[in-house]
This record gives sequence, C-alpha cells and structure tokens, in this order.
Amino acid sequence: MAEMEEATRQSIRGAETDLGPIKERFGGADVVAGILGMLAALGTLVFLSALLAAGAGDIPYQLNQIDADGNLNEVEIVGAIVALAVVFVSFFVGGWAAGRMARYDGGINGVGVALWFILLVAIFGLLGAWLGTEYNAFSGAGLPDWFAQIGVDDVTVKAIAGAAAGVVAALLGGGIGGMLGEQYHRRVDAALTSEVVERS
Repeated sequence: MAEMEEATRQSIRGAETDLGPIKERFGGADVVAGILGMLAALGTLVFLSALLAAGAGDIPYQLNQIDADGNLNEVEIVGAIVALAVVFVSFFVGGWAAGRMARYDGGINGVGVALWFILLVAIFGLLGAWLGTEYNAFSGAGLPDWFAQIGVDDVTVKAIAGAAAGVVAALLGGGIGGMLGEQYHRRVDAALTSEVVERS
C-alpha cells in the first residue's frame, strides 16, 4: 500500500484561504498606527508625570538633565531610574495601541511609535539649539528633551548616558507593547481559521 501523503490547508468559514498574502499585503510599518500610538504614549507620559508631581512629590523624578533655561543639571540616579520606568511604561502603552491598530507586525509598529517620538524630540532639540530654548516646546513642557545636549558646552558623560537610556527605554517599551498588542489579532485569526488536513 502506498504511503499516505498529508497536505494541510487553512479555511475561514469553510472557504480555503492562506493568511500569508493577507499579512504581506496589510503587514509592515503602518504610519498612521505609529503616529497615533506616539500620541497615546505622549499622553500616558504626561499623565504619569502629573501623577508623580501631584501625589508622590517625595519621589525624585528627573526626566531631563537639561532644564528649561538650557542649563545642565547633576544626574540623580534614583530620579533617572524612575524617569526611565515612566518612559518605558508610556511607550509600552503607545506600542500596544499601535499593535492593536496595525493588526500585523506589532513589534515593528511599536518601535515605530518610539522612532516618531524620537524624531519629534530631535526636531525640537535642534530648534532650541539653533533659535533659542524658547523654541523647544518639549523643554518648556517638561517632556523628554534628550537632544538638548547639542547646545550645551559642558555636557557630561552622565547626561549623554541618561539621554541614550531614555531612547533605549522608549524603543524597548514600544517594541514589547507592540508585540503584545498584536496578540489580540493573532487570537482572532486563530478563532476564524481552521486547518483542514487532506490525505491522499
């Protein structure tokens, strides 16, 4: 007797289909999801910063090493760690939102949330360095100002390391949040899709 060969196909609601081309068509970086996720991350960052300022004033919180006047401040380890945690959580939320909106490739779109934000921070940082600190909206609002070191003459290694750590925290939070946000759609696809095994 000839050996039985098995072929597996997928079906949705009884119709044979393959999710591969669908993922190729609708996957990849989604600009709209990335920008909206960035706004969600920014809103979460403002909210958490306000909570720390209002309800936990005794907890040190140092989001930037450069103040609104462009002066370099001493880095406080505890305050920097708290700030990194806030940044991570904020971009986790933004990445999760982007992963839910984009449906596929949540990790890529979660990282895109952080990249859009970093680009915005860089633009305001350059404006502040070239035209004056009053043009750096992020500095005046107490938001991350990681590129403000460009206009500071006596910048320290700690300040540069703090800015780099903030960028890494945003990228990690966005990427992890995006991957978890995509899991919802994976469960939906699994519920709609069934594997049919044919034997010949």
